[in-house]
Amino acid sequence: MNYRDLIRFDPIETVVQLRDADQLNAARQLVATYVISEQMAERLTQLVFPQLQFERPADNKGILVVGNYGTGKSHLMSVISSVAEHADLVTALKHPGVAQSAGTIAGKFKVVRAEIGATTMSLRDILLAVLEEYLAELGVNYTFPTASAVSTNKPAFEQMMAAFHQHYPDHGLLLVVDELLDYLRTRRDQELILDLNFLREVGEVSKDLRFRFIAGVQETLFDNPRFSFVADTVRRVKDRFEQVLIARQDVKYVVAERLLSKTAEQQAKIREHLLRFTRLYGDMNERLDEFVRLFPVHPNYIDTFERISAIEKREVLRTLSLTMKRILDQPVPDDKPGLIAYDSYWITLRENSAFRAVPDIRKVIDSSQVLEARVQQSFTRPAYKPMALRIIHGLSVHRLTTGDITAKLGATAEELRDTLCLYQPGIEEMGGEPADNLLTQVQTVLREILKTVNGQFISMAPDSGQYYLDVYKDVDYDARIEERLGSLDQHKMDLAYYNALARILERSDSFYPGTHLAWEYELEWLQRKASRSGYMFFGTPNERSTAQPPRDFYLYFVQPYDTPYYQDDKRHDEVFRLTHRDDVLTTTWAMPAALDLASTAAGQAKSTHEVQGQRLPAGAGQVLQGHMVAAYEVVYRGQAQSIPAWFKMRNVQTFNHSNKATCATWPTRSARLPWRPI
Repeated sequence: MNYRDLIRFDPIETVVQLRDADQLNAARQLVATYVISEQMAERLTQLVFPQLQFERPADNKGILVVGNYGTGKSHLMSVISSVAEHADLVTALKHPGVAQSAGTIAGKFKVVRAEIGATTMSLRDILLAVLEEYLAELGVNYTFPTASAVSTNKPAFEQMMAAFHQHYPDHGLLLVVDELLDYLRTRRDQELILDLNFLREVGEVSKDLRFRFIAGVQETLFDNPRFSFVADTVRRVKDRFEQVLIARQDVKYVVAERLLSKTAEQQAKIREHLLRFTRLYGDMNERLDEFVRLFPVHPNYIDTFERISAIEKREVLRTLSLTMKRILDQPVPDDKPGLIAYDSYWITLRENSAFRAVPDIRKVIDSSQVLEARVQQSFTRPAYKPMALRIIHGLSVHRLTTGDITAKLGATAEELRDTLCLYQPGIEEMGGEPADNLLTQVQTVLREILKTVNGQFISMAPDSGQYYLDVYKDVDYDARIEERLGSLDQHKMDLAYYNALARILERSDSFYPGTHLAWEYELEWLQRKASRSGYMFFGTPNERSTAQPPRDFYLYFVQPYDTPYYQDDKRHDEVFRLTHRDDVLTTTWAMPAALDLASTAAGQAKSTHEVQGQRLPAGAGQVLQGHMVAAYEVVYRGQAQSIPAWFKMRNVQTFNHSNKATCATWPTRSARLPWRPI
């Protein structure tokens, strides 16, 4: 079964121009192909047609059609104006309720259509010139006075409509203008105020005359920050206009009902196909009706596409049309959902040379190509390589939706699984929850991508778990430290360990005079309520310097990495050995690696590694402190036991309220272990 068997494909490849509706055949085609959702039907019947009609007295206003590029704004205005001009086109409307309501305006207007391009003319001069030219074609001879000759434009419109009604007493005059907002954005402050005041007058004359005005704007005019300095003028304009918003749901409806329309039988087959995969994705089952209507396009494709500010939204319909043409005769896969997700747009965007002229897009393309090349060459799990490439493409598209390509915003592993419908063969046979199994595989692929590229150009936000293209992260400093740890001299690791240990034991004072890594240390003798003095050494017993005068006890902390050989004389000394060097501790003691890299680097890399080297000891101390009781064994008189085991054997334990060991008394001389209350 091919994709062609499941949809009735009607391509949308051309961009609708408002002036196309001047020709009757083109107007008929535009009306017949316009797909009307229930939401749009309500706006037409409850707002547009009542404002345009003139047979019943009403407080008529101007109309602004608001929609981004590609949402069908020009198409909608073409349909409205065509029906208003030609009564027989009502039968071409696909929505019965809209066709019935359109009877109030059908064929009752002469229509003037205009598109404003690159010009320095005032809005008044543009619109009045268009009206004069059209009236002349109708045989109506009227010329508007110049702006300097009038204090208000309402009398001029009244005189124009009087001349018009001499030739067409039963008709109204409808002026439809596209690209109005783009024009207003180019105007200087004083010019803009004049243009907005004229726009207000145009809206006001609709109340008392059979003159009507419709304009298309890319975003709502009244909430645009560009016009905040003329807020009072904008507010007065708003009072004389109604807005018709084209929502994202309307675009999806167009895709579903025209581009990818389906019969009931085709929908049933699609539903049967998708039901096999609903357990793999978080929300597919709940949104199954939407998935069926838009098949084979993933619903999130359109949502994501519309957030890419640098790309015209009309691209979505054209891109989907071209994509569908390529796959129509391909079979629908049996082993995966077969949906077109937003990652598929990345190849189209990357190959369009025009986009490279946009600096942000060029930076994202360059970063993405580096990631893709590294994965193609060095990915260690070939079976997951297709998923890895899809993830990179998806994150590349997502990077362009955030407005700021440096923002630490992206998509979580779960979001990537669901919005891209990622799939790995054999996932259903693993047992357990398929969605969890697939999520685990997606997380594995993400980790493998990070490992393959050494964290270059891709990052994860620790707080949110979102992965994103980090376009300025051409060097992963953390990854370089981890690499350096593998070849770092063990003596340097021991010094880092002692640095962290000194912080925990509060040995910030100087070494004991004449010694190496040794301090005086005093402990409480609990049984006799007295203190005892000793020495603490960082090293093995045979490395101990002669410290004068002699004390009661000696504590040794042996090097965990480069441990020298020494003979255990089974003395009354405690030797602390770190026996559990888990990955957490090893990774946290990356200070020497950072400082070692800083010693050979320059510029930004040098300063970054220096900052890391200064920051890491404190973190190492915190981790070591949390592991202290479980990570050490103590050798006493030749016998090695863990700290909890010594406590249990001697049955002498004292803990503070936070369950941290504070002291222990050895039976021979009651020396307190070097744990201090925290």
